[in-house]
Amino acid sequence: MEKKRFLREFAFKEYEKVKEYMESMGYIVYPSGSLRREKKDVGDIDFLAVGDKKKALEAIENYREIEKRINKYEFLLKSGIGIHIIPEIPEKAIFTLWQSTGPKPHIKKIKELYKEKEIKISEKIKEEREIYTKINLEYIEPQNRYLLQGD
Repeated sequence: MEKKRFLREFAFKEYEKVKEYMESMGYIVYPSGSLRREKKDVGDIDFLAVGDKKKALEAIENYREIEKRINKYEFLLKSGIGIHIIPEIPEKAIFTLWQSTGPKPHIKKIKELYKEKEIKISEKIKEEREIYTKINLEYIEPQNRYLLQGD
């Protein structure tokens, strides 16, 4: 069975509500996955919640728009779209944002380039650009990350 897709505009409005709720709880929130890559439709809403990881899960469980819990990190909203929370500590937030933005083939290709150059990719970065410049690549915007997926 094919997973339901949602228009980006609808998903982004739902994300904004989740973001407002999580920010009211003291978290810094970023969209991730296909929503951040600005795909025209998404399967769910991936987002990063930066702060105390355990408390982030407790906070999202109490969000009034939750219909049900799917697993530890995924929930179904009353509106019908799923959300996937990615809790992270501040020191690793930007790396996790980059990695969770995807797409998976892009992330794999960048990690392969690091391995080829025998460089360890740092999880404690200040901005995503560092991941690319460290291996002499220009920064690739999230919506263009399909361009470097490999052969």
